[in-house]
Amino acid sequence: MLTVHGVYFSATGTTEKIVRCAANAAADFLGAKRREFCFNLPRQREQKLVFGKDDLVIFGIPVYAGRVPNLLLPYIKEKLSGGGAAAVPLVLFGNRNFDDALIELRDLLEVCGFRTVAAGAFVGEHAFSRVLGAGRPDEADMALAEELGRRAAELFSRFESVNCPV
Repeated sequence: MLTVHGVYFSATGTTEKIVRCAANAAADFLGAKRREFCFNLPRQREQKLVFGKDDLVIFGIPVYAGRVPNLLLPYIKEKLSGGGAAAVPLVLFGNRNFDDALIELRDLLEVCGFRTVAAGAFVGEHAFSRVLGAGRPDEADMALAEELGRRAAELFSRFESVNCPV
């Protein structure tokens, strides 16, 4: 059974908003079940997450200094098993720059056995400032997240219907 998973680390709640929006849009498009997993707390990062080829995983993290946060690297590398699942890596940055974080996350997920179908970078209010990215993600950002989820689901369904690797 096809499942869309929203998986995220979201210390301030903004990454969670974007991932949920994209995952909901993808699940609605596909008529799929939807599941969610937050790995904010250390105890949540003890659990191994295993996916399969019938899964679409919207995977979001915040950007710290233009990179995937060091704190999350062991979890991603050691506890995720893609099993051929399609993935949509998402990063949320504090209106400065996401630098290499998106490509770094994509590479990490692919090493773990995921197939990338789409990716996105979104602005959120900076974790250390109320001025940088104030009020973000806003309505326009949420509309883009919804569109990304829908388009990723469409790509996923096209590739799956012809049994083609992404």
